[in-house]
Amino acid sequence: MRTATTEPMTPSVESTVDPGNEHTVASVVGSRFSVSVVIPCFNEQRFITSVLENLANQYDRDRYEIIVVDGRSTDRTREVVAEFAERNPEVCIQIVDNPARNIPTALNLGIAAAIGDLIVRMDAHSVPSDGYVRRCVERLSSGTVSVVGMPWRIKPGADSQSARAIAVAVAHPFGIGDAQYRLQVPEARLVDTVPFGSFKKSLWMELGGFNEELLANEDYDFNYRVRKRGGQVLLDPTEHCDYYARATLQDLAAQYARYGHWKAQMVKLQPLSIRARHLVAPAFVTSLLGFGLLSIWSAHARVALLAVLGTYFLCSGFVAVSLAVRAHELKLIPFIVASFFCIHVTWGLSFLKGLFAHRQ
Repeated sequence: MRTATTEPMTPSVESTVDPGNEHTVASVVGSRFSVSVVIPCFNEQRFITSVLENLANQYDRDRYEIIVVDGRSTDRTREVVAEFAERNPEVCIQIVDNPARNIPTALNLGIAAAIGDLIVRMDAHSVPSDGYVRRCVERLSSGTVSVVGMPWRIKPGADSQSARAIAVAVAHPFGIGDAQYRLQVPEARLVDTVPFGSFKKSLWMELGGFNEELLANEDYDFNYRVRKRGGQVLLDPTEHCDYYARATLQDLAAQYARYGHWKAQMVKLQPLSIRARHLVAPAFVTSLLGFGLLSIWSAHARVALLAVLGTYFLCSGFVAVSLAVRAHELKLIPFIVASFFCIHVTWGLSFLKGLFAHRQ
């Protein structure tokens, strides 16, 4: 592994076609900017090699570094990174230690150590397409947007029916609402948030970095603060990341329970950041709890509870059938329904509990 170079950059001008504007523009790709990719990581020996392989040749090497911020992994993650660096000595790779073992701290540590003008936040659980980094640089070079991200193409986390169903469920609006980066968007658009955003290091400094009190939703909070100060967040479907979803319902429940709790903490910090999609699951859970409690005494409440559950499973079943047919695997239907229910109940319940809980 090498330390990053601080040598002057050599200008190189390319002509590219911007699909968002549908005309040819002059893009100074790399002439003004050096780039640091920052990857928070913990126990990702399974995926980290693929991530590094895809990132290694995505930018001019004399202006490019990859920083893996490791939360003191207990598997072979560090050894795998070191072995990759040894096989690819021309690629500048650093490992930064993250004793706090959380993502916002990892991001702040990695960005603080970065020499790049531009930061590309990546994840050890996802694999970027071949032109991901360069496209981020092109978009940021225009100076019209503050944060750029690309959509996810969600893949199963394992070769099982449960894993395939989960991947389908977390990529459909019934499961996750209108989170644009999880859906198939046809063209570039301004959005409220993106995963793994890229931005200027100077912007990170102006905002005071990522909020380390938020152990999830730190990216949404960062992007909300960008938009609050007048910046724009762009989702560009020209490139993408392959994101590997959770493989089991147990892991999915843990993930969305964490998301719900920390979304509540963020909403308490930034009340105006709430969106309609954030309220659907809590409203569903509230109706189940409310009618369930009242049904002890009231027959009308029992009817209402059955009506809510019946409507929910009718809708989720309809969506599950259409998705299973599209996947040519009808056996997925009950797993997809179970995945939807798991997402909505764990997220909604954790959000409601989080409203009355302290950040932990």
